[in-house]
Amino acid sequence: MAKELNLNKLMLVTLAILMLSMGLPNQGYTAALEEEAHIEWSHILEGNHPLYKSVSGYAATATSDGGYVAVGDKYCETPEENCSYVVKLNSSGEILWEREMVYYDYDYEENTAFTVIETSDGSILVGGEIRDGSYGRPRFVPYVFRLSADGELLWQKYYFRMPYYQQSASSIQETSDGDFVITGGGWNEYSPSPAYLLKIDANGDELWSKTYPIGYSGMFSNIILTSDDGVIVAGSRTLEENDQVALPYLLKIDRNGEVVWMKTSETDYVTSTIIASEDGNYILTRANPGTQSYYLQMINEAGDILWNKPLDSPSMDEIERIIRTQPVDDGYVLFVQNKPSSIENGKSRYQIILLDENAVPTKKYQFGDLDLGLSKNSITAINQELLLTGTVRINTGQGSRNEMHLLKISIPNEGPSDPELARLEFQQSELELSVGQSAATFVNAVYSDASVTDVTYSSMYESYDPSIASVDSYGNITGNSLGTTWIKAAYKGLETRIAVKVSNAKEPGRFYLDSEEYSLSIGTELDVAAYYVNESGLPSRVTQDTVFSIDDPSIATIDEYGNIRGISPGITYITATYNGTTYRASVGVVRPYVHHK
Repeated sequence: MAKELNLNKLMLVTLAILMLSMGLPNQGYTAALEEEAHIEWSHILEGNHPLYKSVSGYAATATSDGGYVAVGDKYCETPEENCSYVVKLNSSGEILWEREMVYYDYDYEENTAFTVIETSDGSILVGGEIRDGSYGRPRFVPYVFRLSADGELLWQKYYFRMPYYQQSASSIQETSDGDFVITGGGWNEYSPSPAYLLKIDANGDELWSKTYPIGYSGMFSNIILTSDDGVIVAGSRTLEENDQVALPYLLKIDRNGEVVWMKTSETDYVTSTIIASEDGNYILTRANPGTQSYYLQMINEAGDILWNKPLDSPSMDEIERIIRTQPVDDGYVLFVQNKPSSIENGKSRYQIILLDENAVPTKKYQFGDLDLGLSKNSITAINQELLLTGTVRINTGQGSRNEMHLLKISIPNEGPSDPELARLEFQQSELELSVGQSAATFVNAVYSDASVTDVTYSSMYESYDPSIASVDSYGNITGNSLGTTWIKAAYKGLETRIAVKVSNAKEPGRFYLDSEEYSLSIGTELDVAAYYVNESGLPSRVTQDTVFSIDDPSIATIDEYGNIRGISPGITYITATYNGTTYRASVGVVRPYVHHK
């Protein structure tokens, strides 16, 4: 059962969509009306360690059953070190299982997951890196493990014979005979560190590993399998030890690791994933640093250029980098990071840009605040259904932690014609902060049919007294000085507010729950954890000694063990009592949004 799971808390977005009208290349595009993106579901995942709740999200993939798998790392309870974290979700966003990967050899070895694929037999293969303590001093080497579709560990292995001080498995391709080709970043202290490939069989046994010393150092940043079980790889390299600029190159490598052809005079970088076209060719997303322009390029397996399609919309002027390119029906979707100047003008950190088959932009979505981190493995797509996983750094007042964010969106957004918007409400009625502490708040739109939609990032915010507590455009509130004030949220003509009390930092000797607000959907469950910090500052879990009650059992129920179950849409509150001390937390129950045709 997921711990610290808050469903439909949309930290990532309420995507404000600026649609671009269709036009011919080089004619420009006219801004259309804003719309809201269709958010199907979202999660924020925190760790279950009583002190270190950090969870990071690095990669996701769609699975053949219509669901998704996301991976990253977290701080494990036993042993107390970072370990790889895997979570499986169904198409509705319900968590089916979670897995923490603990590797014991002579001692526990810290590890992290950077990539994930579903294999041809429906199992899950995850790649990352693991600390190798046998080297004399700790280094990191590729780490790969395989899970069944139900999350059962089939095997896990790391490859300690790799030649560098630090290497990781961040890209995996499956061959037609069930083997796997792996590559990733590498670094060698005081020595050259060329790019590498590692090939393993279905049981994880190494078949071969090779390095490609095309210059002093380099790496394969993008890779795709070819029809003959070789790979086309795009990378960058430095020629001398002190070079500050890495130069782009392309290689074709056969199934035995031998170079078939090489292009080392490239001037334009491959900035995103290489994708296969329906006609057996390959599409690259390229950038020219001199002209600061982007284009799509199709090549064949021999490396011949078949066409170039410039991305010449004004949308491209805002791009810092293109993170990932994926095909969708009748075109492509680009996931891009905005330039700082665009962010400063009030826009979000990222964009999703839809292109037609001629690479002409047709729609643009803004999403993600400054704290959201995404990589090329963070995004997966099936047609117009997109899943994103990323990491957000949260200031807790006593430090900071990472949260894994998962979000599924559908594009294009057609939006519901009914029901009507009835009221607006914060998920909690009041908030207490320490001076300097920040906390996220969440705003729900409640409709006439009792359905609930998170509109946190669509709302406008205002503090009645910013000297006591300020609020940013995403609903994050920061305590500035001692006192009490109100924060107002407005959305589509409706308003709501939350009382904010700012006090000195709480001293040890307190009772609390693992969250101030919980959210789940009808028919799902999540468990509450209760903690007590004694006068020495040591926390202990006291859930079994805590008495739970809930205000409105028609919305949700809670049993004696702290398990909450969603019954019907709405907001209610639980009360937890331990040794005469109580703690209140909100519970929001939502039902999946039904798309109206």
